[in-house]
Amino acid sequence: MFKNPKKIIIGSRASSLAKKQVEIFKKESLKINKKLNFEIKLINTTADKIIDKKLNELGNKSLFTKEIDQDQIARKIDISIHSLKDLPYNLCRGLEIAGYLKREDCRDVIYSKNFKSLMDIKKNALIGTSSLRREFQLKNLRPDLRFELIRGNVETRIKRVLDGDYDATILAYAGLNRLGIKDNFFPLEISEMVPAVGQGAIAVVCRERDFINENLAKQISHGSTKQIVECERKFLMALEGNCETPIGANAISSYNNIIFNYFISDRSGNFFKKEKLIFPSEYAIKECLKLGKSLKKILSKYD
Repeated sequence: MFKNPKKIIIGSRASSLAKKQVEIFKKESLKINKKLNFEIKLINTTADKIIDKKLNELGNKSLFTKEIDQDQIARKIDISIHSLKDLPYNLCRGLEIAGYLKREDCRDVIYSKNFKSLMDIKKNALIGTSSLRREFQLKNLRPDLRFELIRGNVETRIKRVLDGDYDATILAYAGLNRLGIKDNFFPLEISEMVPAVGQGAIAVVCRERDFINENLAKQISHGSTKQIVECERKFLMALEGNCETPIGANAISSYNNIIFNYFISDRSGNFFKKEKLIFPSEYAIKECLKLGKSLKKILSKYD
């Protein structure tokens, strides 16, 4: 039986989605020990404070985590809960991902009150996004579409669409599911838009050598999610990707293989590549790392 007599302070961003993800963590933890006691500390990050610029323009690899990391290193919080797609491939020194909660549907969706499919979107429609990954892939499918910056939490972006500021926006299916939003969107298949690395998964971050909380995180960690997201993150690490780099990767476990889809582009969109590969499960992480290193050499020619 897991034992932790003291109160566990959880650090999280303050959005409705972030708070929902904390509740999911708490629910899974209480299955291990019903006597666990939690306190939640909500923290505004750089990405929450600066919402008038694209993420690639901010030039920081820890846009969604810096302030949370600082509190965790300072022992003001014990555990932090993150959307895995927001975590850089190198965490702040002294921190580690100790567990992954079960991955939700990892696809992207088009949110619009007027359109029901990709081909249904009117010509020259205005799409709100701050992601080059999303913009470049959608532009490849529909070159006629226009794109403008939209930032803010899920509810803010939805409101901007419903108010008519944009014809549509692109959101993560997992976030809508967790918030219970059921209407006005349709999913894009992975062949159409490769998701962000780790999209749909929740990461539990602990301090290194914090054995009690590490043990809790490992007990609730979802094994098959861990395998596939670590393939994606090794790929990201090899590319040295961050918010400035348009990168997508998605790993799916199938029998004894990993089906790996990826998308990469340079920041100007001059180089664009999507591919689907199959690796034996036992070698998949190594192969994804190798693939990322080879693609990094190609991308370097476009910098």
